[in-house]
Amino acid sequence: MRAALSFLGLLCLVAGSLAQSGPEIASYFKTDLSPASAVYLPSESLFTQETTQRWNAFSSPSYAVSVKPASDEDVQKIIHYAFMHNISFLATGGGHGYSATLGTVQSGIEMDLGHFNNYSINAEANTITVGGSIHFRNITGPLYAAGKEWRATLGGGVGPYGGLHGLQIDSLQSVRMVTGAGNLITVSATQHPDLFWVMRGAGFNFGVVTSATYQVYPYTNNGQAMNADFRFNASANASLYEFARSYTGKQPDAFSIDIAIAYNENFGGTYLFANFIYAGPLSEGLSLIQPILALKPFQQNITMIPWSLIETTSKFGTDAAACIKGNYHSVWGLNLYQIDVPTLSSAVEYMDAMFKANKGFRESFLAIDMYATRVTQSVPDEETAYPYRSAVARFLLDVGFIDPSLSTNASNVGRGARALFIPTSGASTKNIEVYVNYGHGDEGPLGWYSERKMPRLTELKKRYDPNGLFSHYNAIRRTYNVPKV
Repeated sequence: MRAALSFLGLLCLVAGSLAQSGPEIASYFKTDLSPASAVYLPSESLFTQETTQRWNAFSSPSYAVSVKPASDEDVQKIIHYAFMHNISFLATGGGHGYSATLGTVQSGIEMDLGHFNNYSINAEANTITVGGSIHFRNITGPLYAAGKEWRATLGGGVGPYGGLHGLQIDSLQSVRMVTGAGNLITVSATQHPDLFWVMRGAGFNFGVVTSATYQVYPYTNNGQAMNADFRFNASANASLYEFARSYTGKQPDAFSIDIAIAYNENFGGTYLFANFIYAGPLSEGLSLIQPILALKPFQQNITMIPWSLIETTSKFGTDAAACIKGNYHSVWGLNLYQIDVPTLSSAVEYMDAMFKANKGFRESFLAIDMYATRVTQSVPDEETAYPYRSAVARFLLDVGFIDPSLSTNASNVGRGARALFIPTSGASTKNIEVYVNYGHGDEGPLGWYSERKMPRLTELKKRYDPNGLFSHYNAIRRTYNVPKV
């Protein structure tokens, strides 16, 4: 699921209530927007066929109408209309955002950016320009064919190749966007540099991005990476986590670590799976994971694959399978500044007890991802709005379920698991510090953006989104009463 997020994802939003009916709104947009645009009501079959459907049904928004703008000017008109009529809206790309704060939009306007799905690769300049709804999976092949590699997002951007190239926002060169003030502008290091600072870590608070240009990189290891997947009995957990802890502060740039707790009756119940990616020769990768091989996993798969296939094949293909839309996911995250093995072992016990007591939650997983930090930390903290370059890993729990009546219990499970990690996370503040794209929604602005970033973010919010239109996704200036269901 994480790897399948669209680049620009959920980008926007206004607080309000429905002042006009869905048919009235639809009628207006059908006559006011450009001919290539489209408008759908929820009662129409095309609403589900032609608009982006959400991956997560937990605490989900609802819409009176879905509008697919075809131009930047259409985007401006939709924002203006929503403001003038005090109607909440969300701009959606891939529909993969899972913060519970999204549920604060009810009977609003969906601005579906599906028409903004173009891309352009400039191999000579090492850049790619993507539309606001492009999916990573749609350009991995073309990038690979061009001899390039890359990942991208506006919230920060962590992933297996982060050790080589840093956070994905550090590759951002410019964006074209409509701000909360309704202005269509280009933002870069030389054009609106204060907003460029914002867009690298907190961009969804300030406008709708219709296109963005990123730096891409020549192949590492001729575009090939070792992908090593393992499954272990739960009893091996301490050794696995100790292996991860041993790389704290000295993880090779090309080496990524991902370990998760999951459940499968065919594997005897609770078990662990681990994924290791090394963007280098197989012999070097095998040397790095020798201690893992010595733990005698009950299942393994070690192959050299093109980097472009990592999303669909790593972790035995489970990330791709987890992207099925329409189920419920109560998602919880936390930054880790150290790897505390006893805490992680306690998490295995916690999840095992949870799986045994709640059959409806057996699609859940609790993972830590750990990517090398040298390149990420080489960028000065003050250069971007992203606040957590010193984190060495992240905790992520997805409480997955099908029956909506389990929602309250799912939240209790998630909150309890997170509480295990907070005391030993190594955070230097009392805030619940979390990578914003992993946030559940109850952490608050200080948890998403940090105390030191908030004063500047607040001032820029007043300038670029003076009416607080963008306030439904882990927002800077809003206090949420996040529902427990």
